[in-house]
Amino acid sequence: MKQVKKLFGALLAVLLMTTIAACSDDKKNDEPAAPAAKSIEGSYTGPMSCTVMGNESVFDDLTFEVEATDDATVSVTIPSFGEPPMKMPSMTVSGVAVSGTDGSYTLSSTEFKGTTADVKSYSGTLTGNSENGTLTLRFNLNYGAMPMPLICTFTADKK
Repeated sequence: MKQVKKLFGALLAVLLMTTIAACSDDKKNDEPAAPAAKSIEGSYTGPMSCTVMGNESVFDDLTFEVEATDDATVSVTIPSFGEPPMKMPSMTVSGVAVSGTDGSYTLSSTEFKGTTADVKSYSGTLTGNSENGTLTLRFNLNYGAMPMPLICTFTADKK
């Protein structure tokens, strides 16, 4: 009879330890992650580097706006930059798919095109990523009658 009590006591102890270990105070796992688009939404200010035919220009203090249009898609507003007669107008790239979690996100390659207010056409491709609040965008931009694209890179932290 003593052995049965000891065995029963041991089984009860194992069951109790298993139950306690299964309970967790970790609320992080219970909270849903923010959708990818909402996670990178915001304003980013920093320098942008553009090259055309091997010549580089750097534009300081540009602010790019990223706006979530749904849980997995953003619109990216590229600010106006440059000096006349080659001043580029502000343009918005819509429908940019965003994927990822836990501070690491990818902006899928997205083609864009349009016409400016002064009837110049533009087109290009935008891609990028966001790592722990730092956004990096790369885009090629064909503007007006330029025979070669501008190849631009922008990196900045979220404001």
